[in-house]
Formats: sequence, C-alpha cells, structure tokens
Amino acid sequence: MKFKNIFYLFVLLTIFASCEDVIDVELEDGDNQLVVDAWIDNIPDKNQEIILSRTQAYFQSSFPAAETGATVTITEDNGRVYEFVDPDDDGKYIWETTAGESFGRLNGIYTLEITTEAGKRYTAVSTMRRVSPIDSIRLEDREEELGEPAGIYAEFFSRDMPGEGDAYWIKSFKNGEFLNKPEEMNLAWDGAFTPGSGVDGVIFIAPIREFINRVPDEGEEDIAPWEIGDSINLEIHSLNPEAFNFLEQSLTQMTLGDAGIFAEPPANVPTNINSLDVSEPSDNAIGFFNVAAVSTSGRRIEL
Repeated sequence: MKFKNIFYLFVLLTIFASCEDVIDVELEDGDNQLVVDAWIDNIPDKNQEIILSRTQAYFQSSFPAAETGATVTITEDNGRVYEFVDPDDDGKYIWETTAGESFGRLNGIYTLEITTEAGKRYTAVSTMRRVSPIDSIRLEDREEELGEPAGIYAEFFSRDMPGEGDAYWIKSFKNGEFLNKPEEMNLAWDGAFTPGSGVDGVIFIAPIREFINRVPDEGEEDIAPWEIGDSINLEIHSLNPEAFNFLEQSLTQMTLGDAGIFAEPPANVPTNINSLDVSEPSDNAIGFFNVAAVSTSGRRIEL
C-alpha cells in the first residue's frame, strides 16, 4: 500500500512537471510621476547635476522620458541661489563651478525647488552633514581562500567621528569607473552597518573597509578585483538619515529577485520630494535630494 501511494505521487509529480502554461500578464499603467535624481556634493571643480525624468510602464524597455523645460534652483540658508540649467534639453540640469569652487558649505541647509514646464511645483530640503576623512588605502596580495581567487585586494581606513547619527555612502572607482552594481553599494552608519548597533567613534568595521573591492561579473569569479597598473579611488559621501534609509530600501528593492519565495513585495521607497500643489496622484514625485560633504583618496597599484 505504501509503495502504491509513492507510485501515485510520482505519477502526479511527473504530470505537473510536464505541464507548462504561458500566462500573459497585463498591468495597468501607473501614474506618470516626476523622478528626481538630485545627489549633490562639495567636490571642488565638479559641476553638479540634477536629473529629471518620468516614470514609465513596468514592461517598457526604453529609457525613461526626460523632463525638460523645468526651472530648477537650490537655495542656501544664507540666501545664495544656485541655478541649474538644461543646456542639452535632455533633462540633465547643471550648475557649473568656476575654477577652485565647490558647492555649498558644511552644515548649510539647502532647499531644492522645481517648477515643471506644466507649472507643477516641488520642493525638498537637505543639510550638508560632516564626513569622516579617509586615512589610507591598504593593498594586500592574497592567496586563494574561501572561494575568492588569489590576487590583489584593497581595504580603506577611516574613523567615524564621535557622536551618533553619522551616515555614509562609500563609493569605489576602478580606473575612473564607478563600481555601481547593487551588490557594490557600500553604506555605513556610525562606522557599522545600521543604526542601533552601538558602534560610534571607531574605525569603520572590517566588512565595510573591504567592501570597496570590485564584485566580479558572471564568468569572472576567478579574477581578482585589482591588478598591477589599476588605479583605485574612494569617495565617502555624508548622508542625511532619510537619504540613508532611501538608499537602504532602494537596495532591498533592487535585490528582491535574489530572495526567492522569501522576497519582500515591491513597494515605493519613501522620498523627501514634496509636491506644493497636489491635485491628483500623478502630481507626486519620487526620487531623492541629498547634499553631501565628501572626503576622497586614491592610489595606483604598482609593483
């Protein structure tokens, strides 16, 4: 009897495994909302950029439509106004520096104001918070271990400043190219991973220090992240707490597919972009505005 039950179960599994139905999913188009990409920093001689675009249908594979014809300004709490213009009419609004100039000042409070060509108005506020300096970048030639190939690995050293509530985005660049895959996003809070860790005023913990190494692409698992002749550059950007939460939740959304049946359902990530005249859902915006102080360091890998 037990054998018969197992046989029936095997037959059922075989039948279900051989069935494959193609299901066409039809989704209603969502609201056509403004997308604001406004990550401003104080790196000297660097033009600052704010990108405006529009949301699009889920299955649409083309690039998002640019939001052109808008008026974009950032006003400092001392009254200075930074005007951003769209010279190429492609939704990329630029504030150009002059020689030796950088954007803003530490602890300054900044108000972003956007008026679209259709007359819709949006605003957001950010403070330029302090940032920890980078002390050094260390290189190590390692043997193959724990599934990692032999080769050159990097580690940086920086000390979180005393006082809780400092948040950071550590950006790595290999030969001038930003390492921007989701799994390469390196976020820190008071030198550790998250708020409430009880860590403050210490050297950044080891996993964050070593998270500046390139994550290999598929098929490159046997290639070390760095080699002789490469240049490595680091930037630590200060984040407002809300910006840290935005990036952390965005990272969760970008990696949902890796969690299988235990994945969290997609949801809108909270924004600090506020509409001044909401009359319908499409008037709301998504995206974020953060003004960062930045510390930088770099070195070339030599024999």
